[in-house]
Amino acid sequence: MDSVTHGSIAVLIGFIFIQFYDVQLWLLLPVLFVFGVLVDYDHVFYYKKNDPSIKLWNIPQLIKVYFRTIDERDDFIYHTWLHEPFGVLVVCGFSYLIFGVTNFHPELSILASSCYVAHYLVDLLSGKMKPLAPFTDKVTIDLKILPANAFTITGIALITFLTALLIFFFI
Repeated sequence: MDSVTHGSIAVLIGFIFIQFYDVQLWLLLPVLFVFGVLVDYDHVFYYKKNDPSIKLWNIPQLIKVYFRTIDERDDFIYHTWLHEPFGVLVVCGFSYLIFGVTNFHPELSILASSCYVAHYLVDLLSGKMKPLAPFTDKVTIDLKILPANAFTITGIALITFLTALLIFFFI
């Protein structure tokens, strides 16, 4: 799934989150970005494997490569083991350690875990998954319910967000 969709869904989750918890915006936005969108930075390992001349810190070059490879879904290019169920447990546990155990806004562990689980579910619905990774790569599932670059779902998420924003300001 594309980063715009992941970002839209993270913003929707953030909007729901602020209805229940009082968290400053300067804390909310980095959590939404890191656990909702930035976790896709692991795609660069695929890019680097296919083109060793790619520099991992050259963001414009990585964006060009991303758009060149957006329709390649057969080689699990969008997933390392962190995008599989075991990785979801690891990342959610990591977010609990960061926010819960340290007692630094423990409610942010709920937000971080929610964003990452939503990220995983959208990826699950849009492509191939290896549910037993990193332990074995032999089992795969391919739901293909959503297209890999689902600008349709982004539009739906954006409309939902704008509607929720209007309701928030006028009610």
